[in-house]
Amino acid sequence: MTKRNYRSDLDFVASGFRACWQNAKDLLTASQRLMDGGLPAPALSLSVLALEELGKLIAIDGLLYATQDDYKSERFDKSLTRHKPKLTDIAVLRHLLRSLARADPRYGKEEQFGDALRYAFRDLKGAENAVLREMKDRSLLGLDRLKQRGFYAEIAGKEARFITPSGAISPSLATAVHHLAWRAVTTLDFVLKGGNLERYLDRARSVRAALTEKQHQEFERQARELIARMFGSTDAEASAASN
Repeated sequence: MTKRNYRSDLDFVASGFRACWQNAKDLLTASQRLMDGGLPAPALSLSVLALEELGKLIAIDGLLYATQDDYKSERFDKSLTRHKPKLTDIAVLRHLLRSLARADPRYGKEEQFGDALRYAFRDLKGAENAVLREMKDRSLLGLDRLKQRGFYAEIAGKEARFITPSGAISPSLATAVHHLAWRAVTTLDFVLKGGNLERYLDRARSVRAALTEKQHQEFERQARELIARMFGSTDAEASAASN
């Protein structure tokens, strides 16, 4: 009955949740002030940074049941130094938000709470699609490059002349990215408030106390197979599902 040797204790995971949660809200507030001040280009950049913090949060969530050398640990390590893995994980943010929402005592019991969740998830998907329609490569990974363009003057155009960020970033794109970040961050805030983060971590604590290493491996295998059948999916999706 060997127990799993977890990479991180739950206090570390909790500190990561709280730090990313707060910083995402701070970045969103700063982005809104720039939008209100008529500076959509740097506002886009801060919105992307807020989304990256949520991507990091997904990697931190993977540490709930991660071992020292599994793919969840590797994904967390990458999230500390690389931008694109965090943006990739935004595609599975809804999995984490739904899992967090289940910690709320109102989940499945209060109609108003359920309606609010369904509206937020629909709007989140719509916001993501709106951003993708603005992106030439139809991928959120392109936000990493746009984030740089929102901060720095660059050489562009047939005449190869410098242009400012305001000339490089369209207001419609900045608005779309800002709305995506706003919806993602405010939905996270909604599902984490009122003691739900503590309840979520308590559930993980109970799972850690109950499961053996063999049981962990079996559940993770089943989750990967299920997600692969449903979506042909990624490790990020399997991690979100197994947590």
